[in-house]
Amino acid sequence: MDQDSGERRRTRTLLGATAVAGALLLAAVTPSPYVVEQPGPVVDTLGEAEDDGKSVPVISIEGAETYPTSGSLNLLTVSILGNREQPRSWLALVPALLDPTQRIAPVDEFFPEGVTVEERDTENAVLMDSSQMQAAAAAFRALGQEVRTVLTVAGVAESGPAAGELEAGDRIVSLNGRKLADFTELRRGVAASEDRAAVRLGIERDGEPQELELTPRAPREGEEPMLGITVAARYELPAEVDFSLTRIGGPSAGLVFALAVLDRLTPGELLEGHTVSGTGTITDAGEVGAIGGLAQKMWAADRAGSELFLMPLANCADLPDRRPPGLRIAPVATLDEAVQAIEAVNAGEEPRGVERCAAAS
Repeated sequence: MDQDSGERRRTRTLLGATAVAGALLLAAVTPSPYVVEQPGPVVDTLGEAEDDGKSVPVISIEGAETYPTSGSLNLLTVSILGNREQPRSWLALVPALLDPTQRIAPVDEFFPEGVTVEERDTENAVLMDSSQMQAAAAAFRALGQEVRTVLTVAGVAESGPAAGELEAGDRIVSLNGRKLADFTELRRGVAASEDRAAVRLGIERDGEPQELELTPRAPREGEEPMLGITVAARYELPAEVDFSLTRIGGPSAGLVFALAVLDRLTPGELLEGHTVSGTGTITDAGEVGAIGGLAQKMWAADRAGSELFLMPLANCADLPDRRPPGLRIAPVATLDEAVQAIEAVNAGEEPRGVERCAAAS
C-alpha cells in the first residue's frame, strides 16, 4: 500500500511538472499583443557622442561666442522591447511585472495598425530634428535674439483632414488670413477651432501662393483638433547649431537641448558642476510640453545619479506612486522655470517640486 501511494505521488508530481513545463514552453513561443517599455540610454548633452567611430560634441555652435561649463545635463530615453514584426512572448513579459522601472503596454500604443517599424523610426527622426531646431530657437529667443521661422509640411496622415490637400514640402504661411510667426501660433490657432469649423490655411507650393480650407479633427475624444500633418520648422538662427545624435528619435529631448544651448551661449556655468536630467518637448517660444515614458525616464535619471530631475508640468497626472527615493523632482512649464529650478539647486535651495502637481490639478 505504501509503495502504491508513493508511486501515485511520483506520477502526480511528474504530470504536474510536465504540465508546468508545457505551459512555460507555450508561453515562451506564443506572441503577445504587448511590448515592454523600459529605461533607455542616457546622454550628456554637454559631453560627447560617438559618430562614425569618432567622439564629437553632442552640441556644437559656430558663429557665436561660447563659454566653458561643467556638470552633466542628461537627456533621457526609453527603450521599447517588441513590435508588430517581432512580438514579445507572454513569458518575456513576466520580468516587467516585477520591475517598477518597466511597463507593459499594448503594441498599438507604439506601433499602430498599418505603421511599420521603419515608418515609426522615420517619423521619430523627423520629430527629433524638429525638436532640436525648436530648442535652439527657444534658447536664442530666451537671450533676446531675433529668430525667424519657416514652417513646412513634412508629412501628411493618410486619413487626416489634410489628406489630398497638403503635400510634403508645402510652406505654411498663414492661418485664417493672419501670418504665422511660429509653430506655436499654428498649433494654438488650429486647436482653437470649434468642432467642424473649417480654417483657412495659406501656403506656398513651388513658389505659388494658395489658400486651402481644412476642417481640423481630434484624433481621439478629449484631444485637441489637428490637421493630421507633421510640421517641420526651419529657423533662421543668429548662429549655426549642430546636434550629433543620430540614433535617438522623438521630440522629448527638446527641453534639455534648449538648456544645453543656453548654457553654451551664456557666461558662467548653468549647472555649477551638478548632474541634472530632464525630459519634455519644447516650442520655439520656450513652452515645455508632455512626453511619454515618464516613469521610465525618472528611473533612468536616478540611475545616472541626478541631483535634479526636470519633468513637464503637463505630465503631473502620469507621476507614478512608486518613485526613486531621494530623487529631487521639479515639474516645469517653461524654459525659464527649468533655469530657475537649476539655479535653486545651485543656491542650496529646494526648487518647486511635485507639490505643484496638486496645485495644478
